[in-house]
Amino acid sequence: MPPTPDDAREPEDARRPEDAREPGDISGPEDAPTLATVLAAGAGEAVEVVTAPGGHAVPVRGIGVYDPGETFSARGHVLVATGVDASSPAAADVLRAAARAKAAALVLRRGAAGPAPRLLDVARTVPTALLTRAPWVEWTELIALLRAGLAQSGGAEGPHAEVPLGDLPALANAFATLVGGAVTIEDPESRVLAYSRTENGADPLRRLTILGQRVPRWRLAELGASGFLRTLWTSDDVVHRPAEERFPERLAIAVRAGEEVLGSLWVAADGTPLGPGARRALREAARTAAPHLLHHRLRTRTGSTRRTQAVRALIDGTADVPSAAATLGLAPHTPCVVLSVLALPGTGQSDPARALHLAALQATAHHPAGLTVREDDRHRLDVLLPLTPHPAEQGRAPQQGRAPEQPRPEDPLRDAKRLGRELAAAVRGAGARPLVAIGSVREELSGVAASHRAAHLVLRVLGAREGLPEVAGEDDVRAALDALRVTDAVAALTPPPDGPVRALLAYDEEHRTDLARTLAAYLDRFGDVPATAKLLAVHPNTLRYRLRRLHDLFGVDLADPDTRLVAELGLRAAGLLPWTTAPR
Repeated sequence: MPPTPDDAREPEDARRPEDAREPGDISGPEDAPTLATVLAAGAGEAVEVVTAPGGHAVPVRGIGVYDPGETFSARGHVLVATGVDASSPAAADVLRAAARAKAAALVLRRGAAGPAPRLLDVARTVPTALLTRAPWVEWTELIALLRAGLAQSGGAEGPHAEVPLGDLPALANAFATLVGGAVTIEDPESRVLAYSRTENGADPLRRLTILGQRVPRWRLAELGASGFLRTLWTSDDVVHRPAEERFPERLAIAVRAGEEVLGSLWVAADGTPLGPGARRALREAARTAAPHLLHHRLRTRTGSTRRTQAVRALIDGTADVPSAAATLGLAPHTPCVVLSVLALPGTGQSDPARALHLAALQATAHHPAGLTVREDDRHRLDVLLPLTPHPAEQGRAPQQGRAPEQPRPEDPLRDAKRLGRELAAAVRGAGARPLVAIGSVREELSGVAASHRAAHLVLRVLGAREGLPEVAGEDDVRAALDALRVTDAVAALTPPPDGPVRALLAYDEEHRTDLARTLAAYLDRFGDVPATAKLLAVHPNTLRYRLRRLHDLFGVDLADPDTRLVAELGLRAAGLLPWTTAPR
């Protein structure tokens, strides 16, 4: 069981009443949290200060969520309006309500168009500061950042007070000085984020943990079986692990932002037993660590989000290529190719979303690693794969008496084909049916959008035709791909030259007949009446009767090659060709 807190608490009469200052009074103790210190302690990169009529030194007493359905007092609070965009007409009224509640600041969602002019006019007349949230941070994360920043900015003292936000190695060393032991900072999955220096050499367990960058699995199994981990994650206090035969004693505490667990701090005795004040010092360290871990997580997630946005912009063709390349750590002239993965329902309880998740993990583990963008609503994953040169046999010394061998030409799609097979295996392993399309190789990142378009055309072919491989590039489906491009071009004409197809489809819908599919099957079997009748499961005379009705009702002359060509293009555009046995 966690120990009972043994540090002295501050006397009740020493605490300053929360509402001691008069409304509008922005003065306060020098070490009281202010808007500036709260933002500097964690949320500064997540919000933009649009206006601050009272300055950045206005005191902050709490963090709250704006509720338009309640009459409330929020003196000195930073209010978060989770459903309000700064460009919306309602934003100005929300700011007025926050000012009436004497809020120190109001945070709105940053709209694409920026703050509305009416909102800016109101912001100049009220004392409440106006802030906007960056698009890459979630509301829950922002609230946690603000609350952690408020907790940290209340006058921290000690060696950790001067550690820059997010510098976890420096924080671990500062905590080691504070607590008097060797400190390890871990995330909720027991991965090592940072560790302090040791004066007397790391014990075997600490050495294994640091070298492996995570707690060994056998150790996690021990801690789980003993109930230690459950106590750690459910307690707000320090948990003690007595010394063992090979390992010194340890203290651990979870780091939280509200109810959310951000990670944990572990302290191991470093040559001498931990002192009597170690528990109290570790509690202080956990409080101080919260904004640092939030900042680390957001920076990691923000980097990932910005990379995803850069990939998406390249795929959409809207990116500033040099800027996107810098975000991805690539040169603008990097050769590349795009792969598109479709996860279709398989047999049994397949989960296409989980299949794509596994495929995305496989892409990031590939060498060179792919950059992924998910389209969950379509069960599709797009992968941007940078291509590295593979010079064949270059630098190899020739055998004595023989001329140097000439390099063999390399397949520019070698990496893409290998990754495609791995992605298909990952999707198949999750019980779904994979289709993997490989786009065209491009010499620079400026060609990503073109490769993406090519991959999606190949994916359409794979989805429409039976008997094709589950992993394919343009050359693997060249004829079908060219036919699809022609069909798309024809369908884009106004009006499309679809011959009798449009009238056929309308007639079938009105009279519940099947003449359009009859024509599609007849063209698919090159006018072979017995083969077409077998395909449609009708008598040959029934088929001949339908063909006569095509001629009588719509003037379709199937002996005319132009009529057949235009009809087939129209049927392709309607999705009835290539032929499928099931209605489309």
